[in-house]
Amino acid sequence: MKPLVTLTGDGTFRAPTPQEALALHLPDDPHLAALLRLRALLGDDLEEQIATRLYLPSALGLDETDHLLPSTLALLAETTGDLVSYGWRLGTGTGLAWQHARELRERMLDAARIAMLGYEGALMTTALGPATLAGATFLQSGERTLGDPGAVRDLPMLLAEGLVGHLETLQDRVPGAQLHVLLLREDAVAAVHEGRIPTPSGRRRYAPIPAPEIGVLWRSLFVALEDFGLGADSVTLGVGADIELLRAARDAGARRMAISPRRLPPLTSPQGRVLWEGIAEATDQGCVFELVVDPRPGGLLGPELEMMFESWRRLGHSDAEAAGVAVIAHTGASHAVHSGLVDPSAQPSASTLLDESALEALLRIAPSWAERLVD
Repeated sequence: MKPLVTLTGDGTFRAPTPQEALALHLPDDPHLAALLRLRALLGDDLEEQIATRLYLPSALGLDETDHLLPSTLALLAETTGDLVSYGWRLGTGTGLAWQHARELRERMLDAARIAMLGYEGALMTTALGPATLAGATFLQSGERTLGDPGAVRDLPMLLAEGLVGHLETLQDRVPGAQLHVLLLREDAVAAVHEGRIPTPSGRRRYAPIPAPEIGVLWRSLFVALEDFGLGADSVTLGVGADIELLRAARDAGARRMAISPRRLPPLTSPQGRVLWEGIAEATDQGCVFELVVDPRPGGLLGPELEMMFESWRRLGHSDAEAAGVAVIAHTGASHAVHSGLVDPSAQPSASTLLDESALEALLRIAPSWAERLVD
């Protein structure tokens, strides 16, 4: 039976502190401890109609190199760089921070061999997408990568090659896992598209990148992944809450897209009407949407989902037609990047990462969601 809802995380997980590891009888190695806790939380379906999707965390927040941006940069094939005063810089030579980011990824893969021993379910990996990488990194000149069209065009191929190598290694470490899911986070795509990324001087902004041009980046990435045997049905792409980006993603071949109810404009607004109708049309044509939510106590999860269901019904659909949805737990950190309050190149804090309590909150809420989706 197809599950009514599938639960997973955003690719991050704050490593247990030494005190937490001791209380939970976990090993001293933070990578192994984190994977064991994630497997305990998401390694088995809750029940027949509520499934889970285990993921290999790309960030534990152990230090400044243990976040999603450096973790993704460490994947880029034949690329070097380092962490400098103004951010992560691509260029000749591998700096100590860049090398450490690669070492952390290797440690996570090594820990997976032990923590995932005998595991045979779905296993997801996560990376930032090319549009976000372009806005979040710098070149040797000090300019953002976004300012060099040639460097931007190279990013999808470099990312695809690195992802395939990573997945092959992960398959070797966890041979029973079903490595058919990739979460591609485009946290800064709205800022890139709308021209809100500041230049190094801070006195102006980079020119907006039209949605079709961003779609070309996505299409290049999808084609490269397909060449290695990973189809578009295996990739969940974060598209924000913009109808032009949604259309560009569909034109690029995206079949699975992540959206956040918090960012969706109300159906009563002209912008919301167009976007919601675009979502409904894409759904009717076989596209799958996954929901990015903040399940932590005190959040706006309930009202956000209620607004989403109400809009869905006003478009002529029933709650049951949303059955099969995947829900991605998230701390909401990318909302600040999306809105322009935080520069995508800025160093995040450990508080932006998911922790055990957030995933537990998601697991507690899931049964009430599933009830709404029963036909």
